[in-house]
Parts: sequence; structure tokens; C-alpha cells
Amino acid sequence: RIKKIEEEDIQRDKKMGEMDTRLTEVERDKSGLGWEVDKSEFYLRFQNVEEENGEDLAEVMANILAEALEITIEKMKDGMDETFRVYTRYAMRNKLPREVHIRFT
Repeated sequence: RIKKIEEEDIQRDKKMGEMDTRLTEVERDKSGLGWEVDKSEFYLRFQNVEEENGEDLAEVMANILAEALEITIEKMKDGMDETFRVYTRYAMRNKLPREVHIRFT
């Protein structure tokens, strides 16, 4: 009878270990998902910014934003991590310039 109780105890411990592992994996997945959401929150999107051949997109956007925010262009450039253009269905359908996405630090 004592052996049976000990075996049940061992099986219970195994199940608890498995459930703890699963819970840890779920928490890790949730935290990773939250990081993706946080990462995307720091992008600004601009539409209808005309494209020019050989343009320095970071310079153009820094000028526009610095003027709007009334700060220096250098300070604006320091805060900008990435600047790139993205095709969207809306822009293609309506024959508009590509959207500009800016990621800030």
C-alpha cells in the first residue's frame, strides 16, 4: 500500500513538472508577442510624401518633422533609427506615393 502511494506521488510530481514547463512556454510566448507589439508602436507612418530620384529619405523626413516639431534637424536625425518606404494596397490602388515608415529610438 505504501508503494502504491509512493508511485502515485511520483506520477503526480511528473505531471506537475510537465504543467510547469507548459506554463513557462506559454508565458514566454506571451512576452514575445508583447515585444512585437511594443516594437511596432514606435513607427510613424506618413502618406503622400512625394518621391524624387536620388532622394535622401532620412534627410527629407528629418526636415519635415523638425519644422513641425520646432526642433533642430540634427536632434530629429538622432532620434530616427530607420526610415524606409513601403508599398501598401491603398497606395497602389489609388496611384499614390509609397508610405514612409520611421522608427524612433
